[in-house]
Parts: sequence; structure tokens; C-alpha cells
Amino acid sequence: MKPGAQLYLGGQIYTVDAARPEADAVAVRDGWIIAVGSEKECRSMLGPGFESLDLGGRVLLPGFIDTHLHPTGMVTYMMYPDLSKVAGIEELQERMISGAREIAPPEWVVGLQFEDQKLREPRLPNRHDLDAAIPDRPAVVVKADAHMVIANTRAIQAAKLSAKTVDPQGGRIDRENDGYPAGPFREAAAQALLAAMPMPDMQRIMAAAKTCFEKLASRGITSAGVMLQTDEEGILGKQGAYDVMLMNALMDFIPINLCSFLVARDLALVAAAQKTRLHQPKPAAGHKIAGIKFWADGTFGSCTAYMSRAYADQPDKRGFLIYSEEEMYRRMVFAHTAGLQIAVHVIGDAACRTVVELYRRLLREYPRPDHRHRLEHASLLDAGIIADIARLGLVVSSSPLFVHLEKEWLPRRLGPERAQWAYPFRALLDAGVKVAGASDAPASSTDVLHAIQCAITREGFVTGQGVTVEQAIRMFTIDAAYAQFEDDLKGSIRPGKRADFVALSGNPAQVPADKIRELRVEAAVCGGKIIYQSPEFNGD
Repeated sequence: MKPGAQLYLGGQIYTVDAARPEADAVAVRDGWIIAVGSEKECRSMLGPGFESLDLGGRVLLPGFIDTHLHPTGMVTYMMYPDLSKVAGIEELQERMISGAREIAPPEWVVGLQFEDQKLREPRLPNRHDLDAAIPDRPAVVVKADAHMVIANTRAIQAAKLSAKTVDPQGGRIDRENDGYPAGPFREAAAQALLAAMPMPDMQRIMAAAKTCFEKLASRGITSAGVMLQTDEEGILGKQGAYDVMLMNALMDFIPINLCSFLVARDLALVAAAQKTRLHQPKPAAGHKIAGIKFWADGTFGSCTAYMSRAYADQPDKRGFLIYSEEEMYRRMVFAHTAGLQIAVHVIGDAACRTVVELYRRLLREYPRPDHRHRLEHASLLDAGIIADIARLGLVVSSSPLFVHLEKEWLPRRLGPERAQWAYPFRALLDAGVKVAGASDAPASSTDVLHAIQCAITREGFVTGQGVTVEQAIRMFTIDAAYAQFEDDLKGSIRPGKRADFVALSGNPAQVPADKIRELRVEAAVCGGKIIYQSPEFNGD
């Protein structure tokens, strides 16, 4: 269905609009909502010559918005072996051997989504473990959080790293007794290693990209905040330098709207990207480059998140900052004074406090109303940090499914007291902070319905920080739109906004909270065009 004139009717319409929370029909013309209300009201606005789409009793919501994902990482993750379910080192080795048969040299053998905390005997593999499986070509295993890679000896040699290699700023190399790399490379050190990895075959990339964006549409996602590198700085290292070019090459495969945040050292890199298809300021185009992103620290899983106190289960570690405070502030200033948004990855409480203080300084020295600068994840907070986030008008973009991924081992890593402040959605909302939903894919799933359920139930983890179903839906609709300066265009179903919808098999507000993920996405509409529909949905 191409944009034209449509009347949606025959189901429940959940608008996420306080002025009219529910409606019987929606009228759309040329991709924009022109009326919401009774069937009679909407028909009168359309006049003759429109297409009727019968929802068949389904529920229509605003299209879902995922405010933070890594599209080129997602494409890459579709091309290599998945290690998320391995339960031991031997099983990991078998999976790598099997994957190697399907990946032709000179490509490296890459295993993805590995989580050592899920093993029967939790431990990181080392280069010798990988050498036993892949002795004759470079091979790496990437942790599920993407902030650590483990390399075999051939990969270490290909990257020309040795006992004499100095840890890079913002990174750590685990070492053997003689100083030679043991296999694990953390944060910036992982980027140094991956810089030697050749690009995959372009045909494989294009095929994976098409599948990747089709899957996003099938989740009901009509808009996404995408994190893109502009040079070798970032999780993907040298390969990430092709992010902007690759995304432009893939635009014909992308049915959803993109709001891009660039990992950029200076304004010139942003300006260059704004001359591409990723930035089309007219609202009808639906794509824009919103600002910059950088990492303040790492992750809980890799023990690189910057903590005020040592990790409970690894008392010799408390993480570290990726950049100096001076460098982070320099980036904040050039983006802020150019009118861009700032999105900073912060996980540990010490990182959160550091970045909040930098934002305080920025807004004192360069006042700017309604800036909507962001904290990405804000995973571990306390009452004082939350109060300051609210006072400064910062927005939090966070991933409810991190709770799903980390709930079994996070209390052990943080200790029971600190775990009470992990992903504190309820406390943030109670303080008046806007909390936008995200996946951080490929670090977690893009299944929005599961994320909504997890935000409510917390799957038993610190349940007092759970939110209501209405608040969870807002995280992935109107509050997500707010986080991208797009709440005047999308995020609710009301006249004047884009016709971005998701049709569900049932109403999340009317089923038990622990059954929400069992609902089905039946159709997704972006700018009035159906970009996904199940076999059962025909709209007539």
C-alpha cells in the first residue's frame, strides 16, 4: 500500500494522546494523520476516494520507536556464528569450528553474543582455547555487550600486537605472565585488534542488511535512533569508519525512519554526514542526523563500567573512563554550541556522576533551553544523581531487556545494596525524568513487546523499579519521540502527525503483564505505507 488516503477502523485504537486516549477510526492522507475519532468524523474528513483498512478487532498503537541501536553491528551479527547459547568452552570451540566452514578466507572467523556468565563454569576463554579450535587463521569471540573481544594467536599476530604493545587510552589488554596478550581485549584495546580485520564480502553485507531491516519492521519499529561511527573510533574499529557510507548504500533497503547520532571527534565529520541521504530535514523524508554520541565508560559484563566502588565479585576492578573529562567536555561544547543533541553512554555510577557534572558545567557556561541532551543506559544511579538528572532536564535512553540479560548475575557483580539502583525506571519517572525505550541492538533483542513486559515485571529483579503498562508503552512511543525532538511528528496518534502505526493481536493494557510478549505484531505502517504485515493481516 502506497501513501494516499486511508481509513483505519474495526479495532481498538490506543492513541497515547491524553486529549483523546481511544478512538474508533483514524483518517490518513499522503502519509499524515488528518483525523482521529468516530468513523463518521474520519469519513467526513477524507471525502470520496479512500481505502478502508479493517483492523479486524486488532489494536492500533503509534509505531514503536527504538531510540538506540547499532544497525551496522546488527547486520554484522547476522553474518557470523551465534554463541549466546553455548554452555562451556568445548561447546564454544565446536561452534567456532562449524562456523569456520561457512566463512571463506581472508575473512576472520568471528563468534558473537558470547556471555561467560552463562557458562557452567564461568570464565573467559583465552587465546589458547581459541587456538585449539582455529589454529591456522585469525579468529575472535565478541562478548555479548560488544565491549570485549577474545582473540586467538593468529588474530593477535595479524594486528601486530605483542608483549611490547602498550594499553591504549581507554582500553585494557589482559596479559600472560610474560606480558604477551592472553586473548581478552577490553574497550579501546578491542578496537585496536579489530582494526586489522578485513571487511566481509559486500554481497553478504547487503543480503544481511535487507533481512535486518525487515526484522525491525516485523517488530513494529517504525523509527530508530541509530548510532554510527564516522572513523575508526568506536566499537567496530576500522570497519566502523564505513558506517555512514554503508548506511547510505543501504537506504533503499530501509523502510523505517532514522535519527542518527554520530561518533564524531569534531563538527566537520557531522557536517559531512549531513550532506548525505541520512539527513533530509523535511519532515516528510523522515531521516535526520540529530547529534553526537560517545562512550564515557564500558559495561558491567566486561567490568569496564566506571564504579564509585569496586565490583563485589571482582574487588580488584572498578572500571575506568574511556576519555578524560577534558576530552568529553570538548566534545560536549562543540556539539551543544552547534545546536546538536549529545548522547553519552554511561553505565557505572561513577561514570553517571562524572557526566552529569559535565552537563551541569556545560549548561551553566552555555545556557540553552530544551536541549534534551541524553544519558544512554544510565544503568546504575542513586537518589542524588537522579535528582540532578531531573534538575538539568536530561533525558535517559535505556534498555529494559538489559534486566532480562543481566538479572541472574548482576546482583553478584554489584552486591545486593547497589543492585537496588540498577536500571531504576520507576525512580527516574517519579522524579520527572523522561525515559525513552531502546534495545542497544545487537547487545539485546529488538523485541519491543518483550521490552515493554520487562519494564513492567522486571522478571523478578528489583520489582519496585517496575513501571505501569501505560508508562512502558510511552517509553517506546511518545517519550521516545521526545528523546529525538520528534514528539511533534510522531509517538502518538493525533491529527498532524505522521501515520506511523503498529497493529497488534491484542492490547498490552488488557492482558496480564507477563503475557505481553506473547502478543503478535500483525502489521507496521510508516508514513502511511505498510512496511510489514503478517499472513493473517489483509486490512480489508
